[in-house]
Amino acid sequence: MFFDPDGSEVDWIVGYDPPADKFQASIEKIIKGEGTFKSLSAAYAKDPKNVGTVFELARKWSDRYDTAKATEKYKEVLALDPDGKLGMTTYNEAKVSYTQYAEFNLGQSALQTRRSKPDPALLLAFVKKYPEGAMVRDAYARLAMVYFGRSAPKAEAAEFFEEYTARYPKDFMATNAWVRRILQDKEPLDKGLELAQKGVDLAQGPTRTNALQSLAQVYLAKGDKAKAGEAAEALIKAEEERLKHPDAGRGMLVVTSSGSPGAGAYTYRLTAARIFIDADQKERATAVFGPAFLKEHMNETAVLSGYASFWSGQSLNLDSALVAAKKGVELSPDAYRGWMTLSQIQMKLKQYDEALRAAEKALALAPAQPPMIKDNLKKSIEQIKTAQAEKK
Repeated sequence: MFFDPDGSEVDWIVGYDPPADKFQASIEKIIKGEGTFKSLSAAYAKDPKNVGTVFELARKWSDRYDTAKATEKYKEVLALDPDGKLGMTTYNEAKVSYTQYAEFNLGQSALQTRRSKPDPALLLAFVKKYPEGAMVRDAYARLAMVYFGRSAPKAEAAEFFEEYTARYPKDFMATNAWVRRILQDKEPLDKGLELAQKGVDLAQGPTRTNALQSLAQVYLAKGDKAKAGEAAEALIKAEEERLKHPDAGRGMLVVTSSGSPGAGAYTYRLTAARIFIDADQKERATAVFGPAFLKEHMNETAVLSGYASFWSGQSLNLDSALVAAKKGVELSPDAYRGWMTLSQIQMKLKQYDEALRAAEKALALAPAQPPMIKDNLKKSIEQIKTAQAEKK
């Protein structure tokens, strides 16, 4: 936040975007009073019908996540320039009219409102009105992610995804979004398999892991556990090949400056292990994400946390999970989640005295908000005390 000496707001920046020199330039521009909320507000007071000023004010409020005030200004843009002829801006380096930008943002707001059910009407009208462009593709993606991939009736979702994938037949995200909706509905699985196989063919670089995960989950839904296991093996192979070439693209792998896998490198193994367990291939799950793997990552807190939580949730490999949890609290003694996971594992191993101490430590470290965190820990403590009493 930037203020004048009298305490009035000048402008704001939400978050930090690199590089540092451009961020510094943004700050210096604000100090000079160029394009600030304060200067735009003064210009708006003099001429409320200047569409460029109204548009920039709308973006200021949108940047601050003040949807109500942003919506008010974007609606003013549409009223002032319904045909999109009075000014242009950029979106992903492409030129779009103020009007198109305003329509897109109003559509997103209607879709993502927290006070009522998502309303896709504005974005559906948007994708029909505009034939192409990055903004149109993003509108389809938002519709898929927020509404048609989750809460839309099945028939409407199928119709939407037919249109979406026909418009972008080589877009992996479009194809995979339809697969995810089919997995949610558990039908039509034959169509889901067809789409998942197409997704694997379309996927490049980091998206290949997602594609193979979706394919494995379709096979599991169809009851073909052997094929699900094969997909998990392919997932491991793809990610390990990428691990050999860390500069090939960003994804699930993180490689340190020394060239060894970093804290993010375990994620694909966890994903594969979960598939193997669901496919009744527990020995394979332990082989790819078990004690041998843990031994190589004993000083990486993110790996220890994910490993301990995963096996605790499965109620399998608990002795090894206990090793990870203990090392995790040793490395991060002030993290309540680590103590909570340790307590859960000790409870399952019937180490009630140790579980109680770990749960009480987690409760002492847990934040006050949201209150459900402490409430759940208190319930866990009572369960441990009850189990203690029954054992005696």
